[in-house]
Amino acid sequence: MKRKLTTVFILLILWQMASWMIQKEVILPFPGDVLMRMGSYLFNKSFYIAIFYTMIRILISFVVAMLVGITLGIFSGLYSSFRQYLQPIMTLLQTIPQIGYMLILLVWVDSDLSLLLIIFFMLMPIFYFNTMHGMMHIDSDLQDIITLYHHPLYYNLRYAYLPLIKGYILSAVETCLPLSFKVGVMAEVFVSAQHGIGKQLYLARVQIDMIGIFAWILWMVIIVWMLTKFSTLIMRWIQNKNKK
Repeated sequence: MKRKLTTVFILLILWQMASWMIQKEVILPFPGDVLMRMGSYLFNKSFYIAIFYTMIRILISFVVAMLVGITLGIFSGLYSSFRQYLQPIMTLLQTIPQIGYMLILLVWVDSDLSLLLIIFFMLMPIFYFNTMHGMMHIDSDLQDIITLYHHPLYYNLRYAYLPLIKGYILSAVETCLPLSFKVGVMAEVFVSAQHGIGKQLYLARVQIDMIGIFAWILWMVIIVWMLTKFSTLIMRWIQNKNKK
């Protein structure tokens, strides 16, 4: 922790020195001004509204992407014929850049739905491949035991497969939580969303308000850090619960 705080302190000093040298707020504002703006946002209703809309979009897309990706990944791991058809499609979806989804979906659907779909298509293949790899790495002896008892698929999923591939799923969650936030905000800026953090960044850019842009960027860093810590705590809680 001390090393991280030292790194942050050094970065703030370098930022302050660079601001002194440039002396142009429209290029690089002073850190003190940015921190004051960040604090002022806490007393502004629009700050919480923006975060609420962004987080709701991320939550909906994240949950749907996780459920679809895990389901398809399990079936791809269980049935090779299913995997042969689906894996190339997932590889294609994973290769398409974010800007590609933005340009295509904005033509096909309205901006609100496109935001959800952009996040979904960026996250779902990650859950799919992690789950599929987990299923394919189940020990063959364990797989034989699962097959031997002829339990229903639902029973095997709940008591055998999901516990065995839990680590792969948790790894995908840890990767996708911060990624979903970054992808979601970028999509909001691109599609000019009516509400959200991306909307606030867009307005700050139009007004050439560099202090506002830096303030929102720092708030984004804090929120992503909190999401990462939250996912880590959830993973530890699940692991400790299973140990008991």
